[in-house]
Amino acid sequence: MDAEGRVEKLLGDPRKAIIYMAIPILIALLVAQLNVLVDRMWCSGLGVDCLAALAVAAPIYNVFVGLGSGLGVGASAVVSRMIGAKRKEDASACAAQSLVFALIFGIACTPVVILIQGPLFEAIGAEDVLGLSMDYMTPFSLSILLLILNGTVSGILTGEGATTQSTVMMVVLAFSNMVLDPVFIYWADMGIAGASVATVASTLLSFLLGCHFLFSRKAYLGYARRSFRFDGAHMKSVVVAGVPQMLEYCVLYGMDAVLNFLVILCAGSEGLAIFSTPDRVIEAIVVPAMAVGSALVPVASSAYGQRNPERMSKAFGYSVKAGILSVAFLSLMLILFSEQVMTMFTYSDATVSYRPAMAEAMTILALYAPFYSFNPLCSGYLQALGHPEVSVVCAVLRNAVLITFFYIAGQFSLQAIFWALFFGHVVGATIILVITRAVRNKVFRSINSSA
Repeated sequence: MDAEGRVEKLLGDPRKAIIYMAIPILIALLVAQLNVLVDRMWCSGLGVDCLAALAVAAPIYNVFVGLGSGLGVGASAVVSRMIGAKRKEDASACAAQSLVFALIFGIACTPVVILIQGPLFEAIGAEDVLGLSMDYMTPFSLSILLLILNGTVSGILTGEGATTQSTVMMVVLAFSNMVLDPVFIYWADMGIAGASVATVASTLLSFLLGCHFLFSRKAYLGYARRSFRFDGAHMKSVVVAGVPQMLEYCVLYGMDAVLNFLVILCAGSEGLAIFSTPDRVIEAIVVPAMAVGSALVPVASSAYGQRNPERMSKAFGYSVKAGILSVAFLSLMLILFSEQVMTMFTYSDATVSYRPAMAEAMTILALYAPFYSFNPLCSGYLQALGHPEVSVVCAVLRNAVLITFFYIAGQFSLQAIFWALFFGHVVGATIILVITRAVRNKVFRSINSSA
């Protein structure tokens, strides 16, 4: 399908547009999650301390990736909104300014994260696996600019309806990482650091491929050299949409580090290994809701650009049904086959004794997945409604609830923490649904009154 056809699809029937956009995103996210799980499978052969170090470092790495993904989501919303309003030149200018912002922000962040990563790991209670955590994290800290640029390029492609191209980027990243993991970890004898080096190398391949798609003559948006000069008006549009989304991801993944700290206080690094691996599997089954939520951003944003509330409502309603039902089904499958799933992560002599505890953890944690799914769906809708800052507030409230529940449960047992996560997400889902509904009503009244 050519560029004009992709945009026509984006601006057409919202249900068909959601399906068209969500399927390639779903494939990409599934491959990406599979990549994360393969990382853990390879590293589990190094022992339980490496699994604990991965769990400690993962939230920090996710923050880095979230900065790029958040900026990409903001760029996607702005670009698709401009396309919906038939302002192609403004869409191109905003896309270019998002890359300029990513470059400036990534360069500024690099020395900061290199300096603070050691004290940060010490602060979250990782003294017993500090060396391993630092080994794993350092390649990511040195490559934060690349991680941010990669997410931004992917978001721009999604915004112009080129979800297939952004999917190819993620698939290339994930499969190349799977191939390179054992090469760097075992053949090059780099240990846990090899896993992150493989990810950085794979991200570079993904970024170069994304740039090829972005600046191809077949792309919908075109770019002139002057587009990349600082442009205050278009930069402001990108910052207003992107920075709140970046903050939301920072809150989301940063709070994971706090929750890990509370788990360590309760049950030590072994408890963190027992908790984090099943929890990572739960994150994988939420992928359908994440894919639909990502597809909702450009579809509903283009409807906003058209000033069409009915189309926005149809897109959101269909997204909620498709996302929640699919995740609920996968949660049931995990509960029924928890022992078999955990076997993949406990195959070595050093980890096999943890299998029953991990399987028990997953049967409880799987219950929270359908409620957690409301977060990417409502967050995407709030971005499309032009209120990403509200999504940040919801993330802060939700994580405040989770931390409170975690702290109380941590006084009792690790199992109590699992149940705290479930009840915390029930409360969090209620909060974001109520707030999203209120914002939607306010925006729709504004559109109808201006019409």
